Amino acid sequence: MSYPTSTAAVVRRAFADRSPAALAIWGAAIAVGLYATATSAYLAAVAPRVTDLRVFVYPPVWLGASVAAAVWVDRTVRHRPRPWLGRAVGVAYVLGLGWLGGLIGPSAGSETLRLVATMPGWGPIGLYDNGIVHLSVVPFKLVAYLALGHIVAVLVAASGGSARVAILGLATCVSCTAPLLLAVGGLLGGTQAASMVASLGYDIATVVLVATFVLLVRAASRTTAGCRRPTDGGETTGGQP
Repeated sequence: MSYPTSTAAVVRRAFADRSPAALAIWGAAIAVGLYATATSAYLAAVAPRVTDLRVFVYPPVWLGASVAAAVWVDRTVRHRPRPWLGRAVGVAYVLGLGWLGGLIGPSAGSETLRLVATMPGWGPIGLYDNGIVHLSVVPFKLVAYLALGHIVAVLVAASGGSARVAILGLATCVSCTAPLLLAVGGLLGGTQAASMVASLGYDIATVVLVATFVLLVRAASRTTAGCRRPTDGGETTGGQP
């Protein structure tokens, strides 16, 4: 006698047989598709005045690259002998990126809790201030930082806390957020200068972000290769620094 199978179970079974590359492509396609759908609905409802079409480029690139890299690394690097170390490093890493990228900062002095409506990907922007810390959550940046943190957590857990992985991730991701800090600094140069520096900052940050994911994916592939390489004693080298 056959029993009905839930939709969730069917979906899980279908994706369980997919390769990491296929899952990464599917994940990126879903993320970009949701962004495109939400943006189309927003433009039809609000009809905002857009002066720079690049505002439609940054979110899907960041979202697609983030989801694809995180899914691929998660499904590829399965041997993680020190998961708690990886999680601790990953959480600290995301907090550090949030601080450098402007998502987390010192309090502005007044308590705030509100959402600012703007184009999908860029918004809705979540603003929170409790008098001690200030949060300014931009969705596509948050997804990118969470993906970076997850990848670093997986690699640290898999490499047994290898300093090389942490240094690689830190150096590349700090360079990813640095152009955004430069963009904020451009606000001191007047409206025209600020606009030019801000757009250039996001251009550079987008290129460096994608390059960062490529480097981390390569690190993950080397970690996996190391775990599968037999040694003379019949053991594997996975999990060793």
